[in-house]
Amino acid sequence: YEISCVTGVQTCALPISLQLAPPPFLVTLQGLSFQDSLPIRIMALNTWGMPELFGAKDKDLRMKAIGRMLAKQEYDLYLFEELWLRPDHNTILQHLPHGYHMTSYDSMTQKECPYDVFTPGLCCDGAATPSGCSGLAIASRFPFTQTSFTIYNEHGPIADGEKLARKGFGRVRIAPKENVTIDVFVTHTCANDEVLDKTAREHQVAQLLESVQSSSADFALLGGDFNSDPRASNEATYAHLKKTMASSMEDFFKHITDWLVPKKASYGNPRNSYSNMYAPVLYDYIWHRTKPGNLIVTNMFDLPFLTTTKTMLTQHEDSSVSKKSGATSKKQVSLSDHEAVSASLYLFKKKY
Repeated sequence: YEISCVTGVQTCALPISLQLAPPPFLVTLQGLSFQDSLPIRIMALNTWGMPELFGAKDKDLRMKAIGRMLAKQEYDLYLFEELWLRPDHNTILQHLPHGYHMTSYDSMTQKECPYDVFTPGLCCDGAATPSGCSGLAIASRFPFTQTSFTIYNEHGPIADGEKLARKGFGRVRIAPKENVTIDVFVTHTCANDEVLDKTAREHQVAQLLESVQSSSADFALLGGDFNSDPRASNEATYAHLKKTMASSMEDFFKHITDWLVPKKASYGNPRNSYSNMYAPVLYDYIWHRTKPGNLIVTNMFDLPFLTTTKTMLTQHEDSSVSKKSGATSKKQVSLSDHEAVSASLYLFKKKY
């Protein structure tokens, strides 16, 4: 059975013996033997949690729907970005299913107030604005043995608000089974496509990858909103990621062009009720890396279309009609202006 795989950081196309039904897979690779497979289902979603005053439509409705989605326990790991405000974090936390774990709001933000001439005394309050905050959170079927947050050293210009936020990357360590450790990273990098934004984004990813490479865990998983399309010109963000980690999307699709189509865009998707008027791009990814000798197989990469029902007062020429009748209409709206990305992975640790 010929399959693309990743051992350590090297992509390979080698014969692998797979017993596909029922899982776990039984794997041999050039005489190496592995422990039983560990299946991990992971999803990353930019929640579009900006205050409604800043343009995030139907936020309260969507946050409750995201919480209900979490309660279904369809994934082992949920990586959230733009969960800027404490009330929204609490809304999702209230839906956390029994046995799951979620990072606290303060564990994924700066611990001290920065001070510089551009943002004097800027702290993360998270009550009304995203200023000084990261917007990151992780929910997991497995308990956390370690939790950390690192602020990026470089940010975009203050003119587009990037310098006001304190973006960075979060990390949790989980141990889903005995003698197997996974570092799970989540991030949201600098947005926009001005030169200063692209430069900041490249520096941010370089800083993130240093931490990924220094991980002592058996496996490293990374997901989030990278704000960089693989086709982007004059920017090396995606290329830098690909040198250090493997893309679940590229694992699953033989040619990346099979995925770079409007209906697979994670932002500006024609089916998205909030961003369909924008040019479709791919901003959101799931990446992975292993210690040398270990193996990750991507069994599925998908872009689930997540929606909820919005109830509206029916509009009539005579407004008194709707007031008297209480007539309403319903429509499906997306859970965010971004689409989620998800992957089903099988992790194999080498037997020594």
